[in-house]
Amino acid sequence: MENYLILASSMADPAPIPAWIKAAIADRPDLDIVIDEAALLVATTPGLTPAKMAREGEWALGDVFQRGTSDRAHFKSNTAAPMRPHKLMRDYWGHYVAILRDGPTVLEIARAPFGRLPCLYTQRDGLTLIASDLALLALAGWMPSGIDWSAIAHRLAFQNIASPITCLSGVTELRGGTCVRIGDGTITVTQAWTPWDHGGRRHWASDRDEAADVVRRAVTAAVRACRGDAARVLLMLSGGLDSSILAATLASQGGAFECFNLSSHSGNGDERRYARAVVSHLGAPILEAEWDVGLVDISRSHAAGLPNPVARSFMQGTNALLGQAIATSGADLSIDGGAGDNVFCALQSAAPVTDALVRGGRLHEAWAVALSIASLAQVGAATVFTQAIKRAFRRSPTYRWHGETQYLASDMVSDQAIIAGHPWLQVPKGAETGTAAHIALIVAAQTWAEASDLHSPVRHASPLASQPVVEACLRVPSWWWFADGRNRVIARKAYAARLPAKIIERRSKGSPDGYIAALYAANRTTIRDMLLDGRLRAAGMLDVPALERALGDSGPLRGTNYHRLMRLADVEAWIAGRS
Repeated sequence: MENYLILASSMADPAPIPAWIKAAIADRPDLDIVIDEAALLVATTPGLTPAKMAREGEWALGDVFQRGTSDRAHFKSNTAAPMRPHKLMRDYWGHYVAILRDGPTVLEIARAPFGRLPCLYTQRDGLTLIASDLALLALAGWMPSGIDWSAIAHRLAFQNIASPITCLSGVTELRGGTCVRIGDGTITVTQAWTPWDHGGRRHWASDRDEAADVVRRAVTAAVRACRGDAARVLLMLSGGLDSSILAATLASQGGAFECFNLSSHSGNGDERRYARAVVSHLGAPILEAEWDVGLVDISRSHAAGLPNPVARSFMQGTNALLGQAIATSGADLSIDGGAGDNVFCALQSAAPVTDALVRGGRLHEAWAVALSIASLAQVGAATVFTQAIKRAFRRSPTYRWHGETQYLASDMVSDQAIIAGHPWLQVPKGAETGTAAHIALIVAAQTWAEASDLHSPVRHASPLASQPVVEACLRVPSWWWFADGRNRVIARKAYAARLPAKIIERRSKGSPDGYIAALYAANRTTIRDMLLDGRLRAAGMLDVPALERALGDSGPLRGTNYHRLMRLADVEAWIAGRS
């Protein structure tokens, strides 16, 4: 794991970095001080040597690539002008945290959009402490001061919306695409990248062929860059479209790779026939495994050392089996197709129909899109079309993201914490309704890219949740993603010649729901004890009567309420791990 610690003085008259912090770093055999200046100290693990940027005194930690390519960044030396965060994110992409300067006394710490390198920060004794994890913040003097319960409420309501406010008081997370400015006695956060700079009609491809080509080239670059110098890749291949696209891309680039399929052998959790069709078509080997409820300890959170309860207990089984597959295959890189649905605009909303009406201007085309979305959402096409017309006359195209408040106390539901509050959800004047809905999906993709609970014993990548792929997909008008009862149509078109027809034409979608249901059924008593006697209840956050009714039912599972109960148990396990 690549880790770093940055110490920067936020004082108008900066003092030297304390000697005791340098001594604490020196006692860590896995850390080296790589930058030591009067008001700036940087320590990293051996694999994270800072790269000098164009201007003296500016560095990048992590991987930086030229815009839209897999080529490593090459910065011209001794450039007089400072590298501004928005220019960095316009001209480059990757998984980096950059140290920039705005004049002699102001530092800017910028995190790459969708970058996997974490960035936490806090302040202590005139210093801003910035690190990849809590342990390194503690090494520099940070001390935990308790749980932020309003942040817990936000996480429970908006699991898929990343927030800079963590669930630990006093610790903030720098989200991808943002920058923290430090100096002259102040510290501020600014937005340097937004999907709205890449979405909307002025950025759209001229036709569907161009759109498919743009998406394919972006995926190719992202996969090649993520692969780097890896000798052998293990791809998590579900058999769905997104991971199959990655398989086709890996096959076209050459080099050793193997696929890994997980199934629950119940309901829609068994996609082996699709995964086997892909590897047979591409001539790739495959490993298969079955999820096992015995691999999960529902009372233990894998996010115990993190500032947020991001871990889902069912992923313990996935992570354990992934580790076994990596040991068997000898892979030194694992890849998943996470967030592909989001990036490839797999909406079940009338918003793309609104765009087809307002921007496309062809009634028959809008009706065809409505038919496709109606089929996907299993509602009537007339209902979808009527909603689309209403949206066309709505004052704002803003996507209304409703929080999930089931089993939360009424006081929590009315609290200000239950507001989505992500800057990308703020829609500029004249924006398209479908683009706003697509960007709402991309907000969730950011959460996967920057805080995934998929853990691998080797380097891991999610190429579809990357800046070049997101920017490419935003060039596609929202209604172009739908046709003939299918979504992600431009992605299907881009890979139609490289994948079996049964994958390209597939309408069904797999899910781990059967596995999650089995986990819940096997742990009902434990979950009941955790929630009815736990810290969430003690903090007044839960609707106890509703919980008692749900947890008192010992019959066969009905509906999908068990998903919510499992989520509450995951958060309760994280809180218990912090106690």
